[in-house]
Amino acid sequence: MFGRLFNKGKEKNKETSNKNQKSWSKDEAEYIFLHGSQTGGTEMLAKTFFKSLIKEGKKVFMDDLDSYTTYEKATHLIIFTSTYGSGGPPANASDFEDAFEDVEPINPLKFAVVAFGSTSFQDFCQFGVDVDGWLESNTHFERLLPLVKVNNQSDSDFRGWLSLWNRTSNMDTQIELKSSNKRSSKIQEFTILENQEISGDETHLIKLKPTKDVNFQSGDLLSVHSEDGQQPRIYSIAKIGNDILLSVRKHEQGICSVYLCNLSKDDVVSASIEQNKTFHLPVDASSIWMICNGTGLAPFLGMMEENSTSKLNLIWGGRQESSFGLYKPLVDKSIENGLMEKYELALSRTGEKQYVQDVLAQKSDEVSKALDSGSVFMICGSMNMQNAVLEVLDEITNSKLNQPLSFFQDNGQLLKDCY
Repeated sequence: MFGRLFNKGKEKNKETSNKNQKSWSKDEAEYIFLHGSQTGGTEMLAKTFFKSLIKEGKKVFMDDLDSYTTYEKATHLIIFTSTYGSGGPPANASDFEDAFEDVEPINPLKFAVVAFGSTSFQDFCQFGVDVDGWLESNTHFERLLPLVKVNNQSDSDFRGWLSLWNRTSNMDTQIELKSSNKRSSKIQEFTILENQEISGDETHLIKLKPTKDVNFQSGDLLSVHSEDGQQPRIYSIAKIGNDILLSVRKHEQGICSVYLCNLSKDDVVSASIEQNKTFHLPVDASSIWMICNGTGLAPFLGMMEENSTSKLNLIWGGRQESSFGLYKPLVDKSIENGLMEKYELALSRTGEKQYVQDVLAQKSDEVSKALDSGSVFMICGSMNMQNAVLEVLDEITNSKLNQPLSFFQDNGQLLKDCY
């Protein structure tokens, strides 16, 4: 077993398209990137991410999961893997479990797993779940990021993980995602109409007006180009009349968020709109649950105005009630106009510490009845919030409806746009 493993963990020295970029061997690299793929889709995305890490100046080595071995200077292990058959490994990962049990890492490694699959299969992303569990239970590994499941190569699912990766690793890794469901319009100018700040919360509600006609809906994305020439940043938007509304949290080292939050009325922003058809307001749902935290409320503000047929229920998570202050007039207006049924706040810094997943757990009977009757649950906000919400929803559907959450996602009742 050991001879086979160490032979398969051979050094590789592949040329990149940029001759100034060096390829690192398995024992030189700090970032080890392994992939498991059956049809090649996961491997293609893995190669794209691999090249992006090289552009970031990282010493990175990529191989398939079956080649898992020891790595002399490694500090991080990143795994992209699909699932094959009934929760099994893909073709180039069939030996990984044995290899993982037999090989002891030279150094402690921080790990992150991205699982790819389809909710049309009962064992959605199961092999990725297994791999994540093996790593978590091994004392030589420390979790860097929560497990993320990507359904049908979803851009929004992967974009959310990539955003979390960049914030956690302090990188600016950029990947061009190509999807038939998302089309970028040309860069154009948008004029700032308002820039309001929530006092003490460093969150801004910014209204922009396109200088030219452009088609967009709430839930689409605004790709903003800051003045420093960095890669654009993407924000989920609301459509209010013909204007764009976005909510931005000002991060101390966030180049684009600082840029946006410092803009004044009549300033001009260069940006483009990207369609995000998988996160538009459903037209045929009897009721919709909008689950969000922080700035993830932004697209829902537009959907409330757009709604004409569905019962809308909002659960929003924030620090304190004052954090909801900028949004409250728009939410109250929707309720007064009969466009929305109710909302509930989950506050983490006031009184009883509570998060949106706690509210959902308390409403387990109501949630299960809603899903059973065809309601759609939409989630927008942080990736950590999304993972906690999905865990609670999965517990509810399994215990009360005898179905995994993936069943309802495959039925179009679970829509996500998290970051």
